[in-house]
Amino acid sequence: MRVLWFSSRPPNGVRSSDKLVGEGWIESLERELMANSEIELGIVFNELAKSPEKIKSKCSRTTYFMVPRHPYSKFNRWFNRFMGRPPSIKRLPDYLDTANDYKPDLILFFGTEFEFPLIIPQLKIPTIIWFQGNLTVYERMYESGIRLKRTIFHEKLKDILMGNTIFHNYLRFQHLVKQEKQIFSLAENFIGRTDWDRRLVKIMAPQARYFHCDEAMRKPFWKDKWAYQPNRNKFIITTTIRGNLYKGLETVLEASDLLSKVMEKAIEWRVMGISEGTAYVAAAQKKMGIHSSKSNVNLLGNKSSEELAQELLNADLYVHPSHIENSPNGVQEAMLLGMPVIATNVGGTPSLLIDGKEGLLVQNKDPYALAGAILELYESPDKAKEMGANARKRAIVRNDSKKICAELLDIFNELVK
Repeated sequence: MRVLWFSSRPPNGVRSSDKLVGEGWIESLERELMANSEIELGIVFNELAKSPEKIKSKCSRTTYFMVPRHPYSKFNRWFNRFMGRPPSIKRLPDYLDTANDYKPDLILFFGTEFEFPLIIPQLKIPTIIWFQGNLTVYERMYESGIRLKRTIFHEKLKDILMGNTIFHNYLRFQHLVKQEKQIFSLAENFIGRTDWDRRLVKIMAPQARYFHCDEAMRKPFWKDKWAYQPNRNKFIITTTIRGNLYKGLETVLEASDLLSKVMEKAIEWRVMGISEGTAYVAAAQKKMGIHSSKSNVNLLGNKSSEELAQELLNADLYVHPSHIENSPNGVQEAMLLGMPVIATNVGGTPSLLIDGKEGLLVQNKDPYALAGAILELYESPDKAKEMGANARKRAIVRNDSKKICAELLDIFNELVK
């Protein structure tokens, strides 16, 4: 079977850096699929270039197709950023040409956030979209934590002039929501993994079929197992989130401040995926009235998958504070390591763990409930260890890459048949 899939970033064989946070399961799936099946796989992605390129990698038998990103000129790219315009859809003919040249039996699109599935009406073969997030719902939650107007005063003049502010990104986001709704109207089939995404498909794409398949986790999170460390003089919490306004950084800051007043041990909250000095961080600190020099929250920026796994192994607890998610990789990776996990009860997260057995779910935007849940596990280490062990048992089964590949091949066969 020849399968062509469309991904938003350079895959394994051509990627220049592995310092990406919260993603990587697509690459893990590619590696497992190509090692354990007879599938012929092509992957389409885009980069800033003048002409398309077909790439054969020494480290993979996958064929890669790079499609140039439009517009190419610096001025046009700046103008689009500054005006808040979405990425150009001029690449659609190139995507279609690649599909026609490769002649796949099936096409898989990763996500509705990108323009790839707009070519569905021009195709004469089965197509399926792997549900990632949902911009339509995310837009409703965009300012749940921090208002846009709070960030504008913290932006650097250079970023304003270059169109690289949170406000400019939000303008593009609104355009992408309109595009996403069009994609849902065109979709024929979806792969999802949570009750949340399944319900959204039933409403937003009633004409589409829905198939369940879980995510393959990155290799470093399979290598080791978390262990409780009782003799440390501080309590370490880890969180992996990106710098979007709906990721809950302000909840982290306030919960940390509340905990510092009631916990016997010193607390250190280590956040990966966000760096100091951004407008989002400054706005969150301003809202909470917390200066970075007086905070127990350390923002560590992006980490490689190996570095991230090591951070989790050296911590006492994983916390995910986001205001909206589908199936956060951070939660699944912590569960796979056997860590106790606390997460907000939003989106698809309740499908990942059983509250009170495999972790704790707390009310969204509630730093008091979050701090109380953290204190609960701090004071009950045996309970925390038991939850972590239960979470690991579930994750080992759910995220097993061989099982996932088998399920995926069954879906492919069903669609082609």
